[in-house]
Parts: sequence; C-alpha cells; structure tokens
Amino acid sequence: MKAEKQLSPVAELDGKKRPLIAIAASFLFVVCISLVAVQGWSIYSARETQLAQSAAATANTARALADHADSTIELVDTILAGVVESVQHDGITHYGERLHLQLIDHVSRTPSLQGMYIYNAKGDWAVHSLRAPVPALNNADREYFIYHQTHKDKLAHVGPPVRSRSTDTWVLPVSRRLENPDGSFAGVALATVQLGFFRTFYDSFDIGAHGNITLATEQGALVMRRPYLQEQVGGSIASEPLFKQWRERGTLGSVAIAVDMDAANRMYSFRQLRRYPLFVAVGLSTDETLSNWWANAYLSTAWVVILLLILCWMGVRLFRQVTLRDELEEQLRNAQLALVTKNRSLKLLARNDGLTGIANRRLFDARLDAEFNRAVRDGTSLALVLLDVDFFKKYNDHYGHPAGDACLQFIGQCIRTGRRRAGNLAARVGGEEFAILLPNTDLYGAIVVAEAVRRSIATAGREHAANPAGIVTISCGVHALVPTKDMDSKQLVEAADKALYLAKSTGRNRVCPDAPAASSRRERASVLGD
Repeated sequence: MKAEKQLSPVAELDGKKRPLIAIAASFLFVVCISLVAVQGWSIYSARETQLAQSAAATANTARALADHADSTIELVDTILAGVVESVQHDGITHYGERLHLQLIDHVSRTPSLQGMYIYNAKGDWAVHSLRAPVPALNNADREYFIYHQTHKDKLAHVGPPVRSRSTDTWVLPVSRRLENPDGSFAGVALATVQLGFFRTFYDSFDIGAHGNITLATEQGALVMRRPYLQEQVGGSIASEPLFKQWRERGTLGSVAIAVDMDAANRMYSFRQLRRYPLFVAVGLSTDETLSNWWANAYLSTAWVVILLLILCWMGVRLFRQVTLRDELEEQLRNAQLALVTKNRSLKLLARNDGLTGIANRRLFDARLDAEFNRAVRDGTSLALVLLDVDFFKKYNDHYGHPAGDACLQFIGQCIRTGRRRAGNLAARVGGEEFAILLPNTDLYGAIVVAEAVRRSIATAGREHAANPAGIVTISCGVHALVPTKDMDSKQLVEAADKALYLAKSTGRNRVCPDAPAASSRRERASVLGD
C-alpha cells in the first residue's frame, strides 16, 4: 500500500507531463508548417509583384513609344500640310525651283524625314527634295497613290512601309491628296519617314537581351521591330497572337503571350497612336523579369530549410532535457509576457488610429467630454477644429487606396505637428475627417491653429489631379465657446461641423468659423482664410 501511495504521485506527474510534451510537439509542428506556408506565400507574392512591376514598365514604355511615334508623324504631317496648302494655292509651276529648295530645306531640318515628293495626277514626279538629279519615276502603283485616287478626304494617310525607289531604303509614307479647283484629283504630296529613325530611338531603351518592341499598322504591316531583321519589315503580323490580342482588347492593354516569330514568353503592353492608324507593343522576357525572383526564392527557401532543421533539432533537445517544472514555468512566463504584450497592444489600439498614429474617435469622445466638463467648472474657453480632405473620394479613385492611405498619413502628420500645444488633442474621427481639440483657446487662437495646418498641407504641394487646385487641400470648420452647465459637448461639435460645411460650400481650402466673433477677430480670420 505504501509503494502504491509512493508511486501514484510519480504516475500523476507522468500523466501530466505526456500531454504537455505532446502539446509542445504539436506547437513545433504548427510553427514549421506556418513557416513553410509563409515562405510559399512570400515567394508567390514576390512573383506577382515582379510581374506587376514588369507590366507597369512595359505599359509606361509603350506609352512613351506611342507618343514618340505620334509626335514624329504629326511633325511630318504638319510640314506636309504646309506644302500642300502652298501647292493648292499657287500651283506647282508657280513655285518651280523655289518649291524644290523648300522641300530640301524641310528634309534637312527634320531628322525623321527621308524625303518629300509631289506627284501629278498620273503618278509622275513633279517636284522632289533630292539634291542630285535622278531619273523621273512613276509611283501610280503605290498604295498611297491609289488610296488618294479613290478617296476624297484631305486628311493625312499613313500607308504600310515601302522600299524607296529613289534611295532603296525602307520608309513609312505619309501622304495627302492634291485637288484641282473643281475638286478633281490633281496628284499626291508625299513625305517619307526614315524607319532608321525609329530603330535608333528603340535601341536606346533597356528591354533586356530578349525584350521586344513592335511598331505596326492597324492592318498588321510591320513597320519596325527590335530586335531588327530587315527581311521582316513590311511583312504581316496579322496571324501573330500579339496582333490578335491587340485587336480583341482595344487601344491599350497588357498580356503575357508567346510570339510566333521567336516563341519567346514575354509580358506585352500595347498602345494605339492617338491620331494615326498604328500601334506600339513592348514586351519584356518573362524569364529575364523573373530571374532575380528565382535567385531570391532559392536563397530564402534555403534559409527557411536551415531554420526548420534548427527548430527540429532544438525541439528534440528540448523534449529530452526539459523537466515538467521548467515547462510549466516557461509556459507561465510566456503566458504572462503574451498577456502584457496584448494588453499594451489593446491599450494602444483603443487610443490611437492604426493608420495615422494620432488619437482615434474613442479617445477623442472621451477627451471632449472631459475637457468640456473642466471648461464648465473653470469657466474657460474650449475650441474645436474639424478638418476634412477636399475631394478625397476622387483622390482615392484616381490614385488608388494605397496612395489614399499615404495621403491620410501625411494629413495626420501635419495635424500632429500643427496642434501647437501638448495639451491639444489631434484625432482622426472619420474616413478623411480629423479634429483638433483646443482647451483654454478662444476662436481666434483656434483659427490660427487651423490656418497653420491648412497652409502646411497646401504648401507641401502634394499632387491631387482631381482637385481644381491641383494639390491636396483641406477645409476647416472652427468653433469656440465658454460652456455652461446647461450646454452639451455635442453643441460644440455641431457648430464646428456647420462651419466645416460652410468652408466646403464656399470653395474649400479655407478656414471658416461658425459663431460670430468680435469685428477685429472676424477681420483677422478673414485674412487667414484668404
């Protein structure tokens, strides 16, 4: 019986120890699984971020190249329109050699121009920009000539690239119709853009060893491509997935596809020219884009594996060496530490706004009641400033919610800095609405604080395209009173809110008081509002 009584406490301890060890083992297993899950999610997120950055880069490059091509052709077309106007007004024979010299001057001054030519109604050369004499040529068989014969519009026509018969180089034709006084077809004015001009510009972009830039017409005729292959110029890309995707998606977009020409996987962005029937596509190699991601993924995974091995080894050592008392004490300490940490976190969350770091609505309401009661007792003035970001919804819609959060953080920092005294309370009381509670402050003092905050935000010049002012601004409503026992703190808030509405309705980006003040203070507040 004694032996049983002596063994029973040991058995009882063993019974308690085994579940604790099992719990510890389960905890270690969960930690390992969590590390693996976090690592997997981190790798996936990094990959998506890298691809998103690549898509943004290709979109920006496509926009820049489309603007460049559009501006290049527009410049050529502007020159061509001037020549057409001169010819239509005075006729070719009136100018003669003078028109020839004028065309030479235009070509010499415009790097993108290869040449300028005037053709009569039969397609014969009438005037050209070539300095040396050349045999007379007939271009009546060219696509642009046939187009103007059959179309009466006087707008510029951009045709597929052709090989110049005078210089034997590839050019992009930009042409306009010439008419007789009676409106009949009189010929064609032609300006040719050097494709080498585009090639030189495209070579200046860093798109990696396997990147791709494509400039083509809406009918699928290839104008220029990097990497450059002369035999591809003028060929059709209408059967390529890139062209089909552009046709399906419209004027701009991004897509990850493999082009039939070289079967390389790329992230493509394409953009149509604003005024002319061409589009630009920019592709970055997916393999090159993800090369750094692969390296980082391998390295971080290796460290996670090492960490898992260390955790397993330490867990085994711990299970062998730790005693029940040590386990219980450790668990107690951990529980106490976790409780203290959680209490601190909860206390902080209960008082401060998680985004801006200033006081939240709960702390503001508590301080408002406390300061209101103290002002009643002491017979002192209590002021409140309500601030609201102008057109903040439009800001979010235009720049996105991450940028909106950053803007609110910026506003919170300006308010925290501009509250002047430590006893003043800055708080975020709504989505884009903030407040500054000012004990022992009259209306003029509150206006000074509000105007200082408004000016600091406006002076920062933070971009806000949807705001007529072009920058981020705020509107402020101000009210101050000496409360009595028969008053309620809501009266102060409602009065400041009315003042804020007045600031919004009278133009925004201003400070407006709600209650009338002495004439001198009204004048000073008016000056501050300006």
